Amino acid sequence: MLKAIVIEDEPAPRRELVLLTPWEELGMVCAGEAADGLEGLELTGRVSPDIIILDIRMPGMDGLAFIEELFRRSASTESSFPEIIVLSGYSEFEYARAAMRHGVDEYLLKPVEDKVLKAALLRKKEKIRANSAQNQAQKPFFSEYERKDAGEEHDGYVDAAVKLIRERYIQGVSIEEAAQELGVSSGHLSRLFRRETGYTFVDYLVHIRVKMAMRLLRDPTVRVYEVADLVGYEDTRYFAQVFKKVSGMTPREFKDGIANMPQPSGTEFQAAFLPTRRSDSR
Repeated sequence: MLKAIVIEDEPAPRRELVLLTPWEELGMVCAGEAADGLEGLELTGRVSPDIIILDIRMPGMDGLAFIEELFRRSASTESSFPEIIVLSGYSEFEYARAAMRHGVDEYLLKPVEDKVLKAALLRKKEKIRANSAQNQAQKPFFSEYERKDAGEEHDGYVDAAVKLIRERYIQGVSIEEAAQELGVSSGHLSRLFRRETGYTFVDYLVHIRVKMAMRLLRDPTVRVYEVADLVGYEDTRYFAQVFKKVSGMTPREFKDGIANMPQPSGTEFQAAFLPTRRSDSR
C-alpha cells in the first residue's frame, strides 16, 4: 500500500482528513500527521511517505518552506521526492503556485470536498505507478559513487568532493573550488576522484545534473527550459546537447516517452479553485 501523511496546523481539519479519507479504498494508509513544517520534515524522514497532503499556510515553517527544504534534502541524499497535494485558501493561490518549480501539480481549495480530494489522491496513485514503470524500464546510464565502508581502503577527499557536487550541482562547483575547501591540490583531488569514481570531476557533475533532470522531466507540467534552469543550465539548447550526449536522447524525447506511457484519467494539473465545501474551517 502507498503511504500518505497529512501536514495541517488546524487540529479539526487535520483530524478530518486523517479519519474520514477512505484510505483503504484508495489502496493507501495514513502513516502519520503533523501540525507544522518542522514536525512534517521529521515525520517524512521517519516514514518515507509516497504522498503528502500539505497546508500551504502554517505558523513557523509553512508549506512552501517545507517543500523547498524537502527538495534540498532529497537532492543531496538522492532520495525520492514524494508526491504532494497542496491545500490552499483562495487568497493564497499565487503563493501556492511558487511550489510549481519543485514539480508540485495538485492544488486544492480549502475546505476540500471529499470527491475532489479522492480524485486528487487517485491521480497521484496513477502517477506513482507510471513513474515506477518508467524507472524499471530505464536502462542505467550512470554508476553513481557510493561511500565505502569505514573498514575499506578509500580516500575521504573523494567522499567530501562527491558530497559537494550533490549539494551544489545547481549553482555548479569546480574541482579547484572543491580542492580549496578540502585543503588539497586540485591535481591530487582530480587523480583521486577519477580513480575512485571512474569519472572526471566535471563529468560526474554533468551526470548528476542529467539524473536530476530526468527526475524533473517526469512531471508533465514542467517544461524543458524550466528543468534546464533547475539543474544549473541557463542555455536550454546547451542543456539539450548535454542531456543527449549523456542519455542518448533529447530531453523532449525523454519527456515524450514518459507521456506515451499509460497516464491517469482526468487532468494532471489541478488548478481549478472551485469553492467546494467539506467543513466550515477557514
